[in-house]
Amino acid sequence: MDLPEKRVIGSLLMLSGLTFLVIGLYDEQSTFVLKLLKKIFETAIAGLP
Repeated sequence: MDLPEKRVIGSLLMLSGLTFLVIGLYDEQSTFVLKLLKKIFETAIAGLP
């Protein structure tokens, strides 16, 4: 897979993630989204040395 193809796929994933985030915030599910982001960052930081 070439670099431009990887960039397109990454852009599509980012765009879909941002779209779902906006939909979640619009539906007043901000507490769930914030808890989810907090859990993701906790696990990401836990793996650091």
